[in-house]
Amino acid sequence: MKKKTNCLRGIAFPLLMAFVLAFAMASCGGDEWHPVEPYVPPTPEEPEEPSEPTDPTKPKEPTFTPLHVDGRWFVDENGVRHNLHGFAQTYSPWFNEQMTKWNNYDVSACLKYNQDLIDKILERGWKMDFVRLHMDPYWSNTPGVQTTGENDISAFDVERFKKYLDEVFIPMAEYAIAKGLYVVMRPPGVCPEQISVGGVYHNYLKQVWRIVAQHPKLSNNGYVMFELANEPIQICNSSGKAVDNWNGATFDERGQLITTFMQQIVDMMRQYCDNIILVPGLHYQMLYKTFEKYPVKGKNIGYAVHCYPGWYNSGYDKEVDVVYDNFKAGWDDEIMPIGRKAPIVVTEMDWAPAVYNKSWGKAITGVAGANGFGANFMKVCDESCNISWLLFTGPEHLAQYDDSAPDGNSFLTDPQACPRPVYRKYLYYATPAYSNMINKEDYGK
Repeated sequence: MKKKTNCLRGIAFPLLMAFVLAFAMASCGGDEWHPVEPYVPPTPEEPEEPSEPTDPTKPKEPTFTPLHVDGRWFVDENGVRHNLHGFAQTYSPWFNEQMTKWNNYDVSACLKYNQDLIDKILERGWKMDFVRLHMDPYWSNTPGVQTTGENDISAFDVERFKKYLDEVFIPMAEYAIAKGLYVVMRPPGVCPEQISVGGVYHNYLKQVWRIVAQHPKLSNNGYVMFELANEPIQICNSSGKAVDNWNGATFDERGQLITTFMQQIVDMMRQYCDNIILVPGLHYQMLYKTFEKYPVKGKNIGYAVHCYPGWYNSGYDKEVDVVYDNFKAGWDDEIMPIGRKAPIVVTEMDWAPAVYNKSWGKAITGVAGANGFGANFMKVCDESCNISWLLFTGPEHLAQYDDSAPDGNSFLTDPQACPRPVYRKYLYYATPAYSNMINKEDYGK
């Protein structure tokens, strides 16, 4: 909130000195920001006036208001349930079309490029309502320090992180909100292969989220969610032994450890904010069954899941033998034990035939209820009732999509690649009919 500039004439000298002293003390607060009121988002463009008067007997339609968790659902201030559908952005030169668009820590060029992408995606008619925002380590790593990859935090500079949180990540979040998009923020980089309670990476996550959770533009902001980590793989016990086995022998130990790891971060953040927090599971965000027995406690808790062809028993030769029955059984076994208690957001997912080399997942759309990954992923989500999800394909591709183009043999025109079927599925999700269905009192019970 901007402060008015007032003339100082007539103010007593002691009062002025008290003000200066208070300001100086506040400026020396280190990492800590303490918000005094809820965040007020930028005002989006005014919608057109309805051509017909509203019928009060009809069920409420979704409105763009802050969200909270109510049971297994995201719910807005009007009591309307929401499943969200969106895309992802990463703010680094490499992930912005392989260093062809901007470079050299050029903040204005980064913002312009990525804000233009949001505009183009929406202008193409994509019915998006959230974006996953990666606080990429390009900005927070010390320039020139060599690392072994995004899981290497040795070059992390907390002052750079705070600087570019203000200059890059928050401006992008505010721009997305002004365009009618909720925001899911993820921390810089990815998890190392092994993590542990109280370990170096655990402390790193606490440091990042302490800064974010206290920021006055993010704290208590019902338009912004926090995804605690990206793709934890294995967790180690106090003896340093990894307990990421799939068998039941380590179920309790593994479940208690990952819940303790995430609960400590949540408890720290709750000192500063009540935002929705999305908890990731182990094995690249694939393992969630333990959370049924050992849930992360507190209000406004959901779970962030990843899903690619071949996962959840969805097939080995992924372009051929993904079978609905197997996929559904694997999903219901691993995801739905906690999905029946809390909202789920799939924060990475895409597919396309490998020949196009434009997606992370290699598979075909296929036919819902039969073979193929894409159609069956969407069917599984719909049948699970409270699943939000995004398309992880690069946003530069989504910005080029043209739904009026005939079916063809390109990534953007082939119905066996994800853009075409997802674009059309998102149109359905944006209809009043879909909103009315998920808002029926007994839906999903």
